[in-house]
Amino acid sequence: MQSETKSYPFDHLPMIDYDAHPAYGRVMSMPMLGARLKAITIFGYGFCLTTAQRMIDVEHLPRPVDTGNRFVTTLRSLPTYLRLIMLQRLGRFSAGSAYAPKTERGTAVFTPLARDGFAAVQLGPDKIVELRNQLEAAFKTLEHRVAIPGDPDSTRVVIDPTAAPDLYKWFNQVAADAGLTEAASGYLKRPVGIGRIAADVSEAPNGALSSPFADVSVDASPCDGFKVDDSYNVLKMVVYLGETGAANGPLTYVAGSNRAGRRFWDAMIRRANDLCGLSSTLPAARETFYALPAGLQRKATFGADLVADSNFTTAIAENQVAVTSSQGNAVIYDPAGIHRDGVPSQGRRSAVIVTFTELPR
Repeated sequence: MQSETKSYPFDHLPMIDYDAHPAYGRVMSMPMLGARLKAITIFGYGFCLTTAQRMIDVEHLPRPVDTGNRFVTTLRSLPTYLRLIMLQRLGRFSAGSAYAPKTERGTAVFTPLARDGFAAVQLGPDKIVELRNQLEAAFKTLEHRVAIPGDPDSTRVVIDPTAAPDLYKWFNQVAADAGLTEAASGYLKRPVGIGRIAADVSEAPNGALSSPFADVSVDASPCDGFKVDDSYNVLKMVVYLGETGAANGPLTYVAGSNRAGRRFWDAMIRRANDLCGLSSTLPAARETFYALPAGLQRKATFGADLVADSNFTTAIAENQVAVTSSQGNAVIYDPAGIHRDGVPSQGRRSAVIVTFTELPR
């Protein structure tokens, strides 16, 4: 149950001493100059990517069509993109408190969302049935797809809004009626709607999962899977299409950690490492990551690196909330906060993942 007594106690995301980490500094030699230069070069590429994403705010722009030459399509759409970017920047600058919730439904969602970073929601059973029917083809596609560990795209099918406009129109109306759109707009201080819908199927692995640090005989962290997303200025929502308990992959959120994820440069560094692949726990990536200066040794996908006796591990364990079907069949959350999603230990979980963004005007 969502609890007002839980709140992440730090004002920043977890910081890890990689020199003392049993899978990094304790088993790796001091990086040489060449290794350090290579690491900084790779990080620089990731930093350029995340800077461009932040400046353009790509999450809020229409996605280029998948057919034809995407570069040419993007160039043709450039005037539209520039217009949208300018309108969005002006709208945010002048918004202030104009989008604060004004209805009881919106306030009921907004209050826990602002306080904890997430809010459990109960959608009507008829809405769940309708979602299943409209996404039947997408779930059939997932039935024949082989899931790749660590690759969420292999378990999801994104629905193109140009191919399914009726679904997006219907879902946006459902979100508006439930107060979700109002709460999301109040939280993000701008007008938003559902701009991305994805069908998702997560299954429990066959057999026990091995530690990502098995090559150096280090046990898996109790926080493995916890992360912050590399998206900006969005909210996400998971809608469970079946009974979802503690064992089959509910969203788990660390209450209050949304406030800790708002540091600008910290977020840039973490996302840069994720975008260029340095957050991986594979041995080669670990060596390159460890060659970075200590101030750049931060990840958005950090859960696997937290050791069991860390203060941050304790804080996550004590303040995490698993949102199961007993609390609601959907949960809206700020992905900039610490969370873990879709990691079943038993059975499977069928869900719909939606993203609240600014819609084209």
